[in-house]
Amino acid sequence: MKKGNIFWGIVLVTIGILFALRNFDIFFFNWRGLFRLWPLIFIFWGIAILPVKSMIKGMLYLATIVIAILILATNPGPKYFWFDNWPDEFSYEYDYDDDDQYDDEYEDDYDTYKDYPWEEQNIDEDYNVNTRAVRVNMDAIAGSFSIKESSSKLFEFKSEGDIGPYNVLTMSDAEKTTIDIEHKHRIRRKGDVSNEVWLSLNPAPIWEFDLDVGAAELEMDLSQFKVNKIDLDGGAADIEIKLGDKYDNTRLVIDAGAADIKIQVPSTSAVEISTSTILASKDFDGFNKIKSGLYQTPNFSDAVNQIYIDIDAAISGLKVERY
Repeated sequence: MKKGNIFWGIVLVTIGILFALRNFDIFFFNWRGLFRLWPLIFIFWGIAILPVKSMIKGMLYLATIVIAILILATNPGPKYFWFDNWPDEFSYEYDYDDDDQYDDEYEDDYDTYKDYPWEEQNIDEDYNVNTRAVRVNMDAIAGSFSIKESSSKLFEFKSEGDIGPYNVLTMSDAEKTTIDIEHKHRIRRKGDVSNEVWLSLNPAPIWEFDLDVGAAELEMDLSQFKVNKIDLDGGAADIEIKLGDKYDNTRLVIDAGAADIKIQVPSTSAVEISTSTILASKDFDGFNKIKSGLYQTPNFSDAVNQIYIDIDAAISGLKVERY
């Protein structure tokens, strides 16, 4: 049997075991934690080429998998939990500021509190003509998130669901306006969540985005906006991004786990894709392969608008298409 087949077989078995344990609620972990286990690839490869008996190799494989699961379980990362020893419905961990005011029902034993009430938020801020550049920092941990509509305001934020409210804070200095959007509480929750978020933006400023995406659906149609940079850290996400040609130089950086990623770029723009992937399918129709992990559009040296896409993904479906 080929060593390469053994190596990839063990990798797939390990990933399958981890996903199964998570899906059956044995323990939960964050997707960044899973991605941090990438050094196991070298361990499995090293075991595969060791000049020892197959039985010994099998024992080494098994020991490595067990150790990996224990490491992941005991180091899950912030905002996550492990082992199913909590209430049958929901569990929350609240993170209040010292001056937060909240109802008596939230001051009770939170382990027995079963659900947030359905809540809607509508927040906006007027546009100032002196605002030239805006940065959006947003947590998109779970649910559905949409950024695609334009607004005469600087931004309009709307959310509805049952996982608690968001804090939306705007800060400005001489160079840039920053919009921070994050959950008011740290949330630990078992079961399905209902959370929908819509963000509308003014097309006049130059926009930057720093997005932390968990097990969520993210749709961004930014074709009508001036986009300088998008930095997206994703987990088990379904991501759709459409870029336009309103800005001369746009950079999209994606660091993802088990994500399905679709990106649309204008046919008039010069586009370069740099990828570093593990077990990812790629569909880059209309791109020339320059070398391993590097692709460019045929008009890369001629077009005025340039788009640079950097994708670092573990187990993903990647599609970049021109429109």
